[in-house]
Amino acid sequence: MTDGSVMPHRRIRRFLGGLSDRLVRLLFRIRYSGLEHIPARGPAILVANHTSMLDMFAIHGRIGHWVHWVAKKELFRSRFMADLLLRLGCIPVDRDKADLAAARGIMSVLRQDGIVGMFPQGTRVRPDQVDQVRPRSGAVHFALRTGVPLLPVAIRGRFRVFSRVHVIFGKPFVLVGGPALAQGEDVLHRLSRQVMQTIYSLGDEAQP
Repeated sequence: MTDGSVMPHRRIRRFLGGLSDRLVRLLFRIRYSGLEHIPARGPAILVANHTSMLDMFAIHGRIGHWVHWVAKKELFRSRFMADLLLRLGCIPVDRDKADLAAARGIMSVLRQDGIVGMFPQGTRVRPDQVDQVRPRSGAVHFALRTGVPLLPVAIRGRFRVFSRVHVIFGKPFVLVGGPALAQGEDVLHRLSRQVMQTIYSLGDEAQP
């Protein structure tokens, strides 16, 4: 492991990417929009609303890049899960305090022109809970710190067998506001709320 992350082997990426695509298409009536907005290369920070543990598989099925997901450290408690997630390039983060190891892992991926995936809400959120969950500011912090574009993704629908799920990729955008360290927490949280509003507006625009 280097800087808190692992770059998965290319063959593993191809295999798991193809498997993800087949599984979501087999189990769900999934539709993708905005594929033209997916950047040809990184670096980028992918930000999405979080509805299910299957969100990342649905995104992997079409993005064409390997996404290094930032995941809460609790998922790494067992040796088996920790080894699996690290080999898949996931980055463990302690959500209760500043995590320098996670920051190094994120920066390492971005420096290698990789894509980091984050769910700013920090947990799975039902549609009726959106206004009750305050998004975390990690994605905004790193976007301001690095100047890397944010790639918004909206997920509409519920992952039930044969249910309809719509994954909408938005146009990447760069946050303007100066260095992250110069921004107060109130500013970071305001920008984080704006990012989530952008994500949910993608879903609203995609409604028939």
